[in-house]
Amino acid sequence: MHLPKIPLNNWVDMAVEWLQTNLKPLFALITAIIEPTVQFFQTIFDTAPPLVVALVIAFLAFLASRLSIALFTFLGLLLIDNLGYWSESAETIALVLTATIISIVIGIPMGIWSARSQRVQNVLNPILDFMQTMPAFVYLIPAVFFFSLGSVPGVIASVIFSMPPTIRLTNLGIRQVAEDLIEAADAFGSSPRQKLIKVQLPLARPTILAGVNQTIMLSLSMVVISSMIGAGGLGAIVLQSISRLEVGKGFEGGVAIVIIAIILDRITQNMGKQKSATRVSQNQNFLGRWGKPITALVAVAVLVSFGLYKQAVPGSGGKKITLAYVNWESEVASTNVIKKVLENEGYKVELKLVEAGPMWSGVAAGNADAMVAAWLPLTHKDFYKQYKDQIDNLGPNLKGTRIGLAVPKYVKANTIDDLKKDKSQFDNEIIGIDSGAGIMQATEKALKSYDLGMKLVEGSDAAMTATLQKAINAKKPIVVTGWVPHWMFKQYDLKFLKDPKKVYGGTEQINTMASKDLKGKDPKAHKILDQFHWAVGDMQQVMLKIHKGQKPEKAAAEWVKENPEKVKQWTK
Repeated sequence: MHLPKIPLNNWVDMAVEWLQTNLKPLFALITAIIEPTVQFFQTIFDTAPPLVVALVIAFLAFLASRLSIALFTFLGLLLIDNLGYWSESAETIALVLTATIISIVIGIPMGIWSARSQRVQNVLNPILDFMQTMPAFVYLIPAVFFFSLGSVPGVIASVIFSMPPTIRLTNLGIRQVAEDLIEAADAFGSSPRQKLIKVQLPLARPTILAGVNQTIMLSLSMVVISSMIGAGGLGAIVLQSISRLEVGKGFEGGVAIVIIAIILDRITQNMGKQKSATRVSQNQNFLGRWGKPITALVAVAVLVSFGLYKQAVPGSGGKKITLAYVNWESEVASTNVIKKVLENEGYKVELKLVEAGPMWSGVAAGNADAMVAAWLPLTHKDFYKQYKDQIDNLGPNLKGTRIGLAVPKYVKANTIDDLKKDKSQFDNEIIGIDSGAGIMQATEKALKSYDLGMKLVEGSDAAMTATLQKAINAKKPIVVTGWVPHWMFKQYDLKFLKDPKKVYGGTEQINTMASKDLKGKDPKAHKILDQFHWAVGDMQQVMLKIHKGQKPEKAAAEWVKENPEKVKQWTK
């Protein structure tokens, strides 16, 4: 006897839809609080010269801990600047600080409430268990639905994932205060408030700060993961490196994250340690009772003054345009080309690297102004059906594209049906790309339609091409998800397998999609995006340069410089 499946997924979808419809003002208010906070912190760290920021943070580390930590902080931050990841690090620290502040503001009162009421603790414990054990990636889904893409959903996901240690350890620290001290406070007639502020919280301070320390570490890890929904920062560097198999760049980004993690961890750890009476006396003799707090405030004021000055003085660079894109080599090429064109017209362009779903929802919600990466009518069919009434379809920017299954020409198979004849030669696998891509959904349908009985391997564009190259070098049969334009069709002798059932459709095109308000907000940018159109050969030129090691920005700039007549048609 088989019990019917509980429609949990439908219930969750209905709940999310209800929340989206009925709590829009609340989500708008949360966005209005978080977004400026992140921008403020980022401005503070990114406006002042890196040397000044490194000195100030190292000095704060010295006040909070010891000289060795201060030296590591100073040298570590200079290394990050030397590697060229200062702006990304500033963005990551801004996200972590915002998420940590929110977690502390909510978490410590919740921990106090839980410590004072067993009933509250009994209710909170299973909720905290759920928050801590749910896979981190799952939090990205509702965050995108409620807040689209960017820093806000990244912070929200980080708060949910990282807040439980603050609540738990605040509760634990207060409950561990010795009973005889509580009785003594009661005997002297202390009110519950006085008892909490003057006895319980001071004695629980090391435990509470240990919880804050864990919250900071967890929020840092979640902020890195949140790069998948456009949170940016060092996570975007790591995500790009994974997708493009750039080992060196990924290692550099990882080193920067490790440095930030060690700095934050050591500072908060030392703040939580109880200082001996001798050391306290020495510190007071050296700086006075209020010496450290005042000195720290002066140091922070130096950084804040740079941020306030930056906000008060209008910057250069023209109007801002945000473009979302997926990390496919074709879209990296086209997005960087149109970015360069817009910059030449005086715009400040921000790129948001995201997955396909957040890319569409971001443009629909207005968190991104446009994208030039909509594969239609098949690849992004489901996304277009969902968001077509919320976006402005500017038409194709490239025609003659195609998707399907591709094999080297030395493979005997000519149709998808032929794969069934000897699946073992392909190790019963089809090598795919990221799971959110439309071509992956089409391939899943092909597996069923042709009854192939093969496994679709998820990965990335770069992982797929690396596997393909390895197989070709060994003259080994392989089948991959392929599309045109792609540099691999220029570099390798490949063929598409015939698709008699038309699972992959026919010829496709790549469309430009803009947010509904872009035309009214900036007609010039809207017109440039509307007139953007190039050929498969143009895109493949840029893609091949990127594949051979050139930075996308440089490859795009060279193409724009070499094709002034085409660019002129877009900007006229």
